[in-house]
Amino acid sequence: MQTSKLLRDILQRHSAERIYLRDLVSEMKERSFAGLLMICALPEALPLPVAGVSAIIGIPLMIVSLQLLLGFRKPWLPSWIANRSLKRKDVEKLFNKILSILEKYESVIRPRWKFVTHPNVQRLLGLLLLILAFIIALPIPFGNMLPAIIIIIISLGLIEQDGIVIALGACLSCILFAFVAYALLALSQFIPKFNSGFSAR
Repeated sequence: MQTSKLLRDILQRHSAERIYLRDLVSEMKERSFAGLLMICALPEALPLPVAGVSAIIGIPLMIVSLQLLLGFRKPWLPSWIANRSLKRKDVEKLFNKILSILEKYESVIRPRWKFVTHPNVQRLLGLLLLILAFIIALPIPFGNMLPAIIIIIISLGLIEQDGIVIALGACLSCILFAFVAYALLALSQFIPKFNSGFSAR
């Protein structure tokens, strides 16, 4: 079943005013890791006015990424996260945004480079995703958008089992890590010089 059809089916089956995160994870089945990552990353990557979502993004991203790194077969969320609910209209906004991405690229994205989707490789992806989630949590102005976009790219590849898309996301994450490391190094060198110059006055 195409992921776009799966998401539409989930919305049709859940007509209640609120939808629980535990239900979303359960409904996505084998796509639950990538689907949960994408749902959490979307509000950070796009200016989505979804009330209450941004406040619970960072921790689930880290938890899910860590579980992927540790080789969990499906994501587990602590009850205080799993029992959080979102308004159905907000979930619909998120799903519609995911659907617009999927429908645009589903004809191009397809299962290939299966070795990249091997469980051992996915554990390495879990490490990359964990670092990206940590960067999102850092108080850097506009610093959460790029890592969130990369998480969405990797998630899209995992959902559709497209190793090329996953490899693209992994390459972009390495470039981002190099940039962040350079920025932190430059900052660590600038602060002592600034302090010494200020003290000299």
